[in-house]
Amino acid sequence: METPPATTEALDEQLRSAIAANPLDALVRITGIRTLLADRERDSVRRSLETHTWAEIGSALGVSKQAAFQRFGKQWVMETKAEMKAVGGSGAKRAFGEKLRRALK
Repeated sequence: METPPATTEALDEQLRSAIAANPLDALVRITGIRTLLADRERDSVRRSLETHTWAEIGSALGVSKQAAFQRFGKQWVMETKAEMKAVGGSGAKRAFGEKLRRALK
């Protein structure tokens, strides 16, 4: 799913206007947008890992699976371990290993 051109163009126009009006305030807005986008990107990667591999995610990001894993993998591994631990039981380690193997295909 691509971002509709009108949305991208509208954001670009708003930012250009903000820069022209007050470049320092525009930097504050741009930083906020960058933070928001990073948060949504991380959420999207996390959700994608439920049904997709790191290779597919890397492709969607325009990078290799190794680069995608390097950027998002540590947090994903920590969160997945915590989820498995919360579920508990003797199968938690096995479930974590299976989830990791499936994602790394």
